[in-house]
Amino acid sequence: MRDLLRYLAALLLFGVGAVHLYEYFADYYRVIPIIGILFLINFASAVALGLALASPLGSLPGVASIPILGRAPHALIAAGAIAFALGTIIGLLITENTTLFGFHEYGYRTTIALALGLESGVIIVLAAYLALESRHPHPTPARPPRSLSPEQ
Repeated sequence: MRDLLRYLAALLLFGVGAVHLYEYFADYYRVIPIIGILFLINFASAVALGLALASPLGSLPGVASIPILGRAPHALIAAGAIAFALGTIIGLLITENTTLFGFHEYGYRTTIALALGLESGVIIVLAAYLALESRHPHPTPARPPRSLSPEQ
């Protein structure tokens, strides 16, 4: 079930990236200073996070030796993806109510509703993944045995 949630979240992240790339080109966000670049960064970030969630991080050399990441590598990526999706939603809400870098968004057209749905899906699916992940015991990296001194 945990793997299914990870893969579903990866697909949702790819969708988030695709919507932002679409808006960059089709809705001409590429000509809006700063916002256009942010849409490209959003696309790249969503794809990178999706690929990280879908990849077998635990089998990569050296990952297990990283103290925080080694025990549950996908959990850290999942937490980052939740923060990413929340940040994207917050950015949209700011542009709907005021301006962000001089840009103000008007109305919830189909692409915006789709982006909000995908980003919300990322948050929900990864929250469920993290809940399941927290119940699953992870092995602690093995420590070398302590040598006993002659007095012991």
